[in-house]
Amino acid sequence: MKGFLIAVIFLVIGGAAGGFLALGVGAGFGAASGIIAGSQAGICFAMETAKSDGLLTEEQIDKVIKDTVGTIRNKSPDGSFKEIDWISSEKNCADMMQKLEEEIAKSSK
Repeated sequence: MKGFLIAVIFLVIGGAAGGFLALGVGAGFGAASGIIAGSQAGICFAMETAKSDGLLTEEQIDKVIKDTVGTIRNKSPDGSFKEIDWISSEKNCADMMQKLEEEIAKSSK
């Protein structure tokens, strides 16, 4: 249970931090797209923590990611964020995190 609470905390912190960091990535799409990208990054941080704590299997992680992103998409205006790369699996999270790390590295030079 302690690990799950830590994962939830990472989701909240990751969403906020990811939203801030993703503003650079999503600048062309506007702040709302940056926040959505940041929320997805927060999901990825939380799932990474849950996996490392042994709380979820890969299949469970993929389901949580898919369901959570589905909720975000349902709350977004129809068709307004077509240019966003929506995640749907742990593999997509790994790709997104790599892109974020590359953007951070570029901006810190």
